[in-house]
Amino acid sequence: MISRLKHLNVFFKDPDKKGGLRMLKELLYFAWLKKEVPTDYVRKFLYRKDVVAYQQYLSLNQFNSIITSKKLVFPQISNLLDNKLSFYKLCETYKLPIPKVIAYNLRQQFFYKDTNSLRTKKQDLIDFFNNLFETSKRTTLFVKPLSGSGGFGCFLLEKNLLETQIETYGESLLNNCYLYQERIKQHADIDKINSKSINTLRLDTYIDTSNTPHVLSVLMRFGIGNSITDNTHTGGFYIAVSPSGTLQAPGRQDIIEGGGVFVTHPDTHFELNGFQVPFFHEACALAKRLTTYFPNRIIGWDIAITDKGPLVIEGNNNPSLHVTDVAYGGYLKNKHIQNILTEIKK
Repeated sequence: MISRLKHLNVFFKDPDKKGGLRMLKELLYFAWLKKEVPTDYVRKFLYRKDVVAYQQYLSLNQFNSIITSKKLVFPQISNLLDNKLSFYKLCETYKLPIPKVIAYNLRQQFFYKDTNSLRTKKQDLIDFFNNLFETSKRTTLFVKPLSGSGGFGCFLLEKNLLETQIETYGESLLNNCYLYQERIKQHADIDKINSKSINTLRLDTYIDTSNTPHVLSVLMRFGIGNSITDNTHTGGFYIAVSPSGTLQAPGRQDIIEGGGVFVTHPDTHFELNGFQVPFFHEACALAKRLTTYFPNRIIGWDIAITDKGPLVIEGNNNPSLHVTDVAYGGYLKNKHIQNILTEIKK
């Protein structure tokens, strides 16, 4: 509830609000309909003039009932998704397309190729990465915490900036656990929209009661400015993708990041609406295939598109359903979401 107060700053400055009486009526009706305080009315921009079917949005209790349901989400499987090293190892075993992990560390133990070594000082890190860059013939590594979400803690480690970056990140590297992945080269057409970050698809999948996997929805996310990640928590925005794989403007930014609305990318001014996502159907097929190896009944998959096809980045046992709710103008329009809520109530 306290976090919702931070959203009011955007709300009060937003020129696109409905009238006060209309908002009051909607708040009261939403509260009566959902049998709860409508804390997401502002967070999901239901106050804006273009939102008509506000009743079709998930309430906070409905959202929580889905992501915490013991019928849908299983801790043992979630643990495999949450630990990015375990997830990578399993994907590698099953020959699922995923960015290659070059090295990793478990605190002060650093693993590269078939060896591991103890590194306790920043100079040890410089020596380790100099050797890695030289022997692997690479100049950059994408660094990602073993656990966590939202793009927090990720950065690009560069050979020509190594000493400066180790001075900045060294203590964190020595005291935490990280993956060091190859830098993805995304599809050239997506690079035209934004080349600073890897711009991924978020595909929500659902396994129904007959064990049939479905793609519930697809979003595409784009970074802004110099951010190397596309996550909404790092300032990026998201946009709905149609069943045929075209972007459906506008794109939207999370309210905590300013609540921006975009019909073109704010940096490149590339027109978003109608853009055909390359390898879209292959990405959907990959998401369904992934559910057979990680069978939580609802998962949010992050998938990048390269010139050769889709790569899975990670699976999220707690998908950001509120983001999809906003992008699609109400997730309750989706028949599978209706079925999920009905099943949970039984």
